[in-house]
This record gives sequence, C-alpha cells and structure tokens, in this order.
Amino acid sequence: MSESTTTADGALIRLFYELWEATLPGREHIMSAEMPDSFDRLARSSAADVNRTLRYLNRLGHLVIHGRLDPAFVSSLVGKEVIRTVTRVQPLLQEARDRRSDPDYLEYVDRLMEICRQQYPDYQPQYTTDARRGVGLMM
Repeated sequence: MSESTTTADGALIRLFYELWEATLPGREHIMSAEMPDSFDRLARSSAADVNRTLRYLNRLGHLVIHGRLDPAFVSSLVGKEVIRTVTRVQPLLQEARDRRSDPDYLEYVDRLMEICRQQYPDYQPQYTTDARRGVGLMM
C-alpha cells in the first residue's frame, strides 16, 4: 500500500470519527428526551443539535454509499446507535422532507439505516423514559 493511500485512508477514518463525535449532542438529546412529532416543539438549541446530527449522519451515509468508507466497518462500530437514533427521529425527518417538498432530503440517512439494519436485522431499539416526579408531597 502506498503512503498516499494510507494517508487518505487515515484521513477518512479521522473524518468518520469526527463526524460521529459531532453527532453526540443531538444523539444524547434524542435518547434522553421524549421526541415530539415536530421540530417546532423542540427547544431551539435542541432542534439545532438534532438537525446537525441528521446532517452529519447524512454525510456519513454519503461516504459509505459512495464507497469512501467500508459499510461493514461503519455498521460494526455504530450500527445499533444509528438504528436507535434514526428510528426515534423518523417523524422529524419526515417533517423536514415535507417542509422542503423534497422526499430525498437527507436521503443518505435512510441508506445508512438500511446498511445498519442489514448488519443487525433483529435489533429492536430500547428507549428509557424517566418517570416524572409529582409536585408536592406524595403519600
């Protein structure tokens, strides 16, 4: 393997990790909060985090679909988390497409999800919901 190929592969791997880490704030919000069916019901900062996460997942999907990143590599590292995240934000993703009148908006999110589903066909995401505390004294 030539040095330039090794350098390019290393740069792509770094890009993968940078993009994945950049999705963390949005993924944390998606996993820890009840997800509304509309971006309008999210706090502005949360909506920005979720939007950013979807855009970065779209970029990762683009890199995978166009052969720059190995699908098996990506899905083995983050496949279940992609499934958990994308499953949870489907209503918001559909809303974004409807608002733009563009059914292909963020299409690589769906394609990345398909690849991850192939790797983990039986995986069913589990989400925890925090029990809400009542106000006042409880007897």
